[in-house]
Amino acid sequence: MNLIKGILIDLSGTLHVDNKAIDGAVLGLQRLRHSGIQIRFCTNTTKESSTSLIHKLKKLGFEISAEEVFTSLSAARNLVKALNLRPLLLLEKDALTEFEHIPQEEPYNAVVVGLSPTSFAYNKLNQAFRLVMNGAPLIAIHKARYFAEKDGISLGPGGFVQCIEYATGTKAEVVGKPERKFFELALSDMGLLDSASQVVMIGDDVCQDLGGGAEELGLIRYLVKTGKYRIDDESKYDTKPDRVFQHFGEAADFIIKWNAEISKNTN
Repeated sequence: MNLIKGILIDLSGTLHVDNKAIDGAVLGLQRLRHSGIQIRFCTNTTKESSTSLIHKLKKLGFEISAEEVFTSLSAARNLVKALNLRPLLLLEKDALTEFEHIPQEEPYNAVVVGLSPTSFAYNKLNQAFRLVMNGAPLIAIHKARYFAEKDGISLGPGGFVQCIEYATGTKAEVVGKPERKFFELALSDMGLLDSASQVVMIGDDVCQDLGGGAEELGLIRYLVKTGKYRIDDESKYDTKPDRVFQHFGEAADFIIKWNAEISKNTN
């Protein structure tokens, strides 16, 4: 039995759905903070900028700072900047602010796809298709199949990314969860890259939150039955969570009790 040193937490579907906090999530996060465990937030949310997201979470009662949040949007921006690309951005207006210092004028030489309902029309997808066919790299902020909204689950960007992949025969470079590099960034920030087996990842999506890099790195993986969770998700896929909880607050209580028990036995 090892002490849990850090926690990575998914946001949408785990702490909140749209503009509503999930029951018990605010108090659960408060209890974890009081326990002294390091916390970081790992999100694939791409419809809004990190500034807007943090502002929304604070209004919902969550104690959270910009330095603790790792977004797939910022990972995509950093990649585009490092490669000196001029991308066609299939993003919503608010999310575009993350790229305000990146050249975005034609001629484009890359395509970046996030969750952008207003961009997923034929003319825009065809523009992206033509660019990729002519050699432009295709960058997917993530490839989630669906996500949770207040009125139910909605189609994610994964299908649209695969549409361009299929039509062009080009494989997208994915930068968000579940990519290993994305998790490594958060672990490194906590100074726990060499202690991944003592870090918990909590999320509502078995594949995006708990699979891929989270599994490869040996993170402890907890699934919560909120947000996009569907019945029997824990047994549908090759990736299996280490534990399943009804909601984030229940997972938080378990972690606190786990560490308290270990501390008691080692004193």
